Amino acid sequence: MRLRNASDDIHPLHLHRHTFELTHIAGTPTRGLRKDVVMLGGYQTLAFDFTADQPGLSLFHCHQQLHMDYGFMILLRCS
Repeated sequence: MRLRNASDDIHPLHLHRHTFELTHIAGTPTRGLRKDVVMLGGYQTLAFDFTADQPGLSLFHCHQQLHMDYGFMILLRCS
C-alpha cells in the first residue's frame, strides 16, 4: 500500500488485525520495521507491505477522531 499526505496534518495510521512492514517512509527505503500503527508526517509519503492472512474485515484508519469523522477510514475484506 502506498500513501501520500497532501496536507500538513500528521496522520497516525492504524491497520487492525494485521502487522505490516514499512518499505519506504519520507523517501527513505526501510526494511524489517513491522508495525500496526505508523505516523505519516505532513507532505510525506510512505509504503508498506502486508499479507492479508486474517479472513474477514479489517479496519484501516487515521487515529485522529476528526479525520475518521470526515471519512479517513476503510474496511478491507481479506479472504
